[in-house]
Amino acid sequence: MTHRLLQIDDDPVILFLHNKLFSKYTNSKIEQFKNGKLALDHILANNGPDISYMLLLDINMPVINGWEFMDEICNLGLDRSISVVILTSSADYADLDKSKSYDNIVHFIQKPLTREKIEKIPLLLEYLNLQ
Repeated sequence: MTHRLLQIDDDPVILFLHNKLFSKYTNSKIEQFKNGKLALDHILANNGPDISYMLLLDINMPVINGWEFMDEICNLGLDRSISVVILTSSADYADLDKSKSYDNIVHFIQKPLTREKIEKIPLLLEYLNLQ
């Protein structure tokens, strides 16, 4: 089984900070996408029965936002091989509530990631160790 960790966020500063943080856990570069469309295209081109994904997904992005992305992967039946951590600056309780309607969203946290937040998500730590 191949395990891939993807960051999907349109903020280059957040992507840079998170890569620095991930370097404490893995030597591998984590794949990054600036919107949901680019990430979806990548997953569709690189999907298979032996691949599982962990996504760090922002909600508010151009082209395809996080919720549109989630709806699309569910409609395509990809949600069984994709686990998602919503990583957002949103403080809206409606977003937190909406995240609970998706079976494959395993966590909802505020940006930025910190070592403490990473260590509270066992599945994310597992993916980092597999990179």
